Amino acid sequence: MLRYISLLLLFFPACFAAPGVTPVAKFHKVGFRTLGQWHVEDKLRLDVNVWYPSTHSPRVLNYDPWTIVAALEGRPAEDRFPLLLLSHDSDGTRFSYHDTAARLASLGFVVASITHSGDGMYNMDTLFSLAQFQSRLREISAMLDMLLENPQVEQIIDRNRVGLIGFGAGAATALLIGGALPDCGGWSDYCKRAGVSDSYCAPWADKRISSLCAKLPLEKSPADPRIKAIAAVAPGYGMLFSQDSFRWFYPPLLLVSAERDSINPPALHAAVLNLLLYSKARYTTLEGADAASLMAICPDSMSDDLPELCRSVSPAERSAIHQRLYNLLADFFLHYLGSKNLPVIPAPPDLKKREEPSLESEPERRRQRRSR
Repeated sequence: MLRYISLLLLFFPACFAAPGVTPVAKFHKVGFRTLGQWHVEDKLRLDVNVWYPSTHSPRVLNYDPWTIVAALEGRPAEDRFPLLLLSHDSDGTRFSYHDTAARLASLGFVVASITHSGDGMYNMDTLFSLAQFQSRLREISAMLDMLLENPQVEQIIDRNRVGLIGFGAGAATALLIGGALPDCGGWSDYCKRAGVSDSYCAPWADKRISSLCAKLPLEKSPADPRIKAIAAVAPGYGMLFSQDSFRWFYPPLLLVSAERDSINPPALHAAVLNLLLYSKARYTTLEGADAASLMAICPDSMSDDLPELCRSVSPAERSAIHQRLYNLLADFFLHYLGSKNLPVIPAPPDLKKREEPSLESEPERRRQRRSR
């Protein structure tokens, strides 16, 4: 009997009331489909994976070099579910966090992940530039539009319950979508504090970031009030923000630090952002994790070519890190998107007037901040 319970906990841990996890009523099978869209005039290509609750049994699916387990175009479960958008790190793709996406879909979320052009595993042309964020913002917005209009998936999405998960550069992008305004408040002395070996301080990266900073402030807020809750995991670009950057940041925020992240050291990024946010975030650290360990296990064909990405931690360590991450994300999004009292997000500010928008009421605003 004990062995049987152990197997259940191994394969269906989200069904049990583990510490820090909101219990759920049902564990769903997971469906999967891919969506694509090409905007000729805007030269905008969208390649999106969608995981969702399904009534069909999963099977092994091969998307070379990735192998995932889901019901290909399986019949959706009959309901409307919260939608979570996923933005990968600069060395990722729409498949890189497929296990996290599938786990959240099993809990009753529709999860959509996009491959970012010019900032991913196969092309990093826009790295450390303003174009990196402009492109990501445009693609995330277009992905959300596509999902809410696509007849194959819009019927299972609750358009009033939309969240965003960002990893690395995707986490910094998520902060912008939440209303943060970059002002490079920490860039002037960043390399003195970080050291010349820091990725942001290489001569070519330094030049690009300095060029990015010269183009600020933004003339238009990047905030999207359709996004009701945000999780920023192992965020980078902490030097682009100051405390004033978060004046118009309203969504509930889960800020997750990866303890061993060498690309975006927590002391210079996640921890700094937490201080700047000034109690607006839930802040926690994944012990023993680096940025690469947050991704799914690499396919065999990638492991030898990318050991720094695929073998930074042992399989057992990766499993433990992922379980903790699943719990954090599930608890956060079930709390904010699974209740009747959704966060109230005001319209983006008019940056030309620099006037602070108001929520429905100041008491409601104070209540939301206390609940975080």
